[in-house]
Amino acid sequence: MAVLQVLRHEAANTTAAATGLTLTEITQRTGMSRPSCEDAVSELVERELVTEVTVNPEVPRPVGRPAKRFRFRSEYGFVLGVDIGIHKVLALCTDLAGGILGSHRVDVSADHSNPERLDATRTALKRAARSASVRLEDVLAIGVGSTGMLDPATGTVIRSPALRRWEGVNLRKELSGIGRGTVLVGNDANVGALAEHWCGVAGDTADVVYILAGHQFSVGILIDGRVREGSHGAAGEIGVLRAARWYEGRDALAAGKPVDDPEFIDDLATGIAASCLVIDPDKVVIGGGLSYAGDILIKPLKQRLDELCLFPIPVQASFLGEQNVALGAVRLALDHLEEEYFGAP
Repeated sequence: MAVLQVLRHEAANTTAAATGLTLTEITQRTGMSRPSCEDAVSELVERELVTEVTVNPEVPRPVGRPAKRFRFRSEYGFVLGVDIGIHKVLALCTDLAGGILGSHRVDVSADHSNPERLDATRTALKRAARSASVRLEDVLAIGVGSTGMLDPATGTVIRSPALRRWEGVNLRKELSGIGRGTVLVGNDANVGALAEHWCGVAGDTADVVYILAGHQFSVGILIDGRVREGSHGAAGEIGVLRAARWYEGRDALAAGKPVDDPEFIDDLATGIAASCLVIDPDKVVIGGGLSYAGDILIKPLKQRLDELCLFPIPVQASFLGEQNVALGAVRLALDHLEEEYFGAP
């Protein structure tokens, strides 16, 4: 409902979360009549999703009876988001406004077996909740960002070029039962793109090409602010095309070639340009380990992309660091709850 959406949006702002909104402010922001707003707020208070803000008596206020203020109870429940990568498993615990309360990282390697990687994932999720003093029974949903191509309907890894043994693992089934809600799954680059649109450098754009660049290169695509996975969950998998030359770029980095090397820049730009010529995005975002290179990478990369593409495209490095994919997994879980619990598609 509109009232809950407004209050939840305000809860993402720490200042607004503390002060809440008056009925007059809620009415103005929703466009609803005051009686309708009053009825909606009363219902939400009964459902314990909204509470009246207690006024601090020591804070100066205007003479007269102060207007009641209401806020969304972001502590109503919690979500977990986890990044299952080749070399790390990182989990975050947040409230329903997306505020990070706890985290836990477990180092893994490409040699880990599936049971070992899954055990590391369960450990990271449980310890992230524990670090936030959150009971697992209060976790309403879990989001998962994993390497490989995934079937969002079943939660199964369909293909995984980087971790062949990972194929066929049903992440939804394996991770169910840690909280009391649904497990949502997505490809790591796709949920990384989601994170950038939510709380990163792509918040002001609708069409985005996100490059998750580290030990592997992969693409996440947003169109109209929504992740595009394709019919087989393989949208944006430019890296599997040898002609895109990302294999050469990955091997060059592994051999110690600097990120501003012209040959590496050309290899990286070739695959990105292929995506941009199809999508015509508002922005290209570089995430993963290469995001730390900053302008050393971004300036020559943008110059080469401008040469390869029909129009100049802004290129930015992510500032979300290693939390990028885990944050996108959190957003997956929150998006699910907005529709499942709060009726806000």
